Amino acid sequence: MVLFLQEKNIDTPPLDKGGGIRFNGGTTNLRPKEGTMNRKKQRHAMRILWLCIAVLALCAAAALALLLPVPAAKTVQIPGDRGDIPATVQMPSGLSRAGEVPVVVLCHGFTGNREGDGHFAPLADDLAQRGIATVRLDVAGCGDSTEPYTAYTLANMAADVNAAITWMQQEYGAHGPVALVGHSMGGRLASLYPQISARQGYAPVSALVLWSPANGTGLQGLEFLNIEDFSQVEALAAEAKANGQVGTRWGVEISAAFVEEMEQSDPNAALREAGLPVLLTYSGQDTVLSANTIAETEAAVASLPGSTVLTEPFAQGNHNYQNEDETVNAQLDEDLRTATADFLSAALR
Repeated sequence: MVLFLQEKNIDTPPLDKGGGIRFNGGTTNLRPKEGTMNRKKQRHAMRILWLCIAVLALCAAAALALLLPVPAAKTVQIPGDRGDIPATVQMPSGLSRAGEVPVVVLCHGFTGNREGDGHFAPLADDLAQRGIATVRLDVAGCGDSTEPYTAYTLANMAADVNAAITWMQQEYGAHGPVALVGHSMGGRLASLYPQISARQGYAPVSALVLWSPANGTGLQGLEFLNIEDFSQVEALAAEAKANGQVGTRWGVEISAAFVEEMEQSDPNAALREAGLPVLLTYSGQDTVLSANTIAETEAAVASLPGSTVLTEPFAQGNHNYQNEDETVNAQLDEDLRTATADFLSAALR
């Protein structure tokens, strides 16, 4: 029923005292009850108020997270299967650690150390600014490690990475997703780690960043020992297996166990098997790895969902992403860190 009450010449039914319209059959109340409307308005106002408070709280937390300083990096000794592992931990600010903190383990290359050719410390700071914790290690025979270089094996490095992840969880309560960043031989380790961790029951990882990984299949992964003449690498491998170890022109002795691990491993196949998101970078002036190794690794990573192959920004860099020109060198470092931090921020969210 539609009632047109605005026309004066239309007789309107009389109203009762409650505001209803009286018809012959009774009274129809067309006016909503005031108490019901007031309660609805109050509930709606309270919902808006709490929403505003929640938004303001989030904004305040974000602002405080930006203002709170990132704590200083800390040198630690992490208990491992073979003794303590020298390491450096960088945590994000206290406020950004609310909830599960992601962890990134930084793995250096052959004969390297936890400085990562100068890239690891600033990268750790970049990641801390984004709420991500890092731990960087000196693996067996490298940096401050007291072990001989003959203890430098893929099995020992994987065990050290697992020890670092477990220790970060226990010591700092960092139970968020985990990623590995590996350079050169550290990149090969990172590529193989998901496979090794599944076999050994180690802590799993969610993403990988590979800087110029030494991912040649089998013994080809040792091509950097003599990139000009691979037959010399084969001769070194044979001598190591015959004598238990062999010296190299890099000034260190490698063990028969390490050589055998290299022969039996296929890091690019391991990457495909794991199917994790990967950021892969190679530099344009790499004289340590062969074009074949680079091409095969790029193809493997390009086939993985959520993965990126990035080379163009590093055209002027050597194997360690360095250049004699200071300006170019600084730009290489910045581009490498930015690409890595952006990728990990997305992969570990």
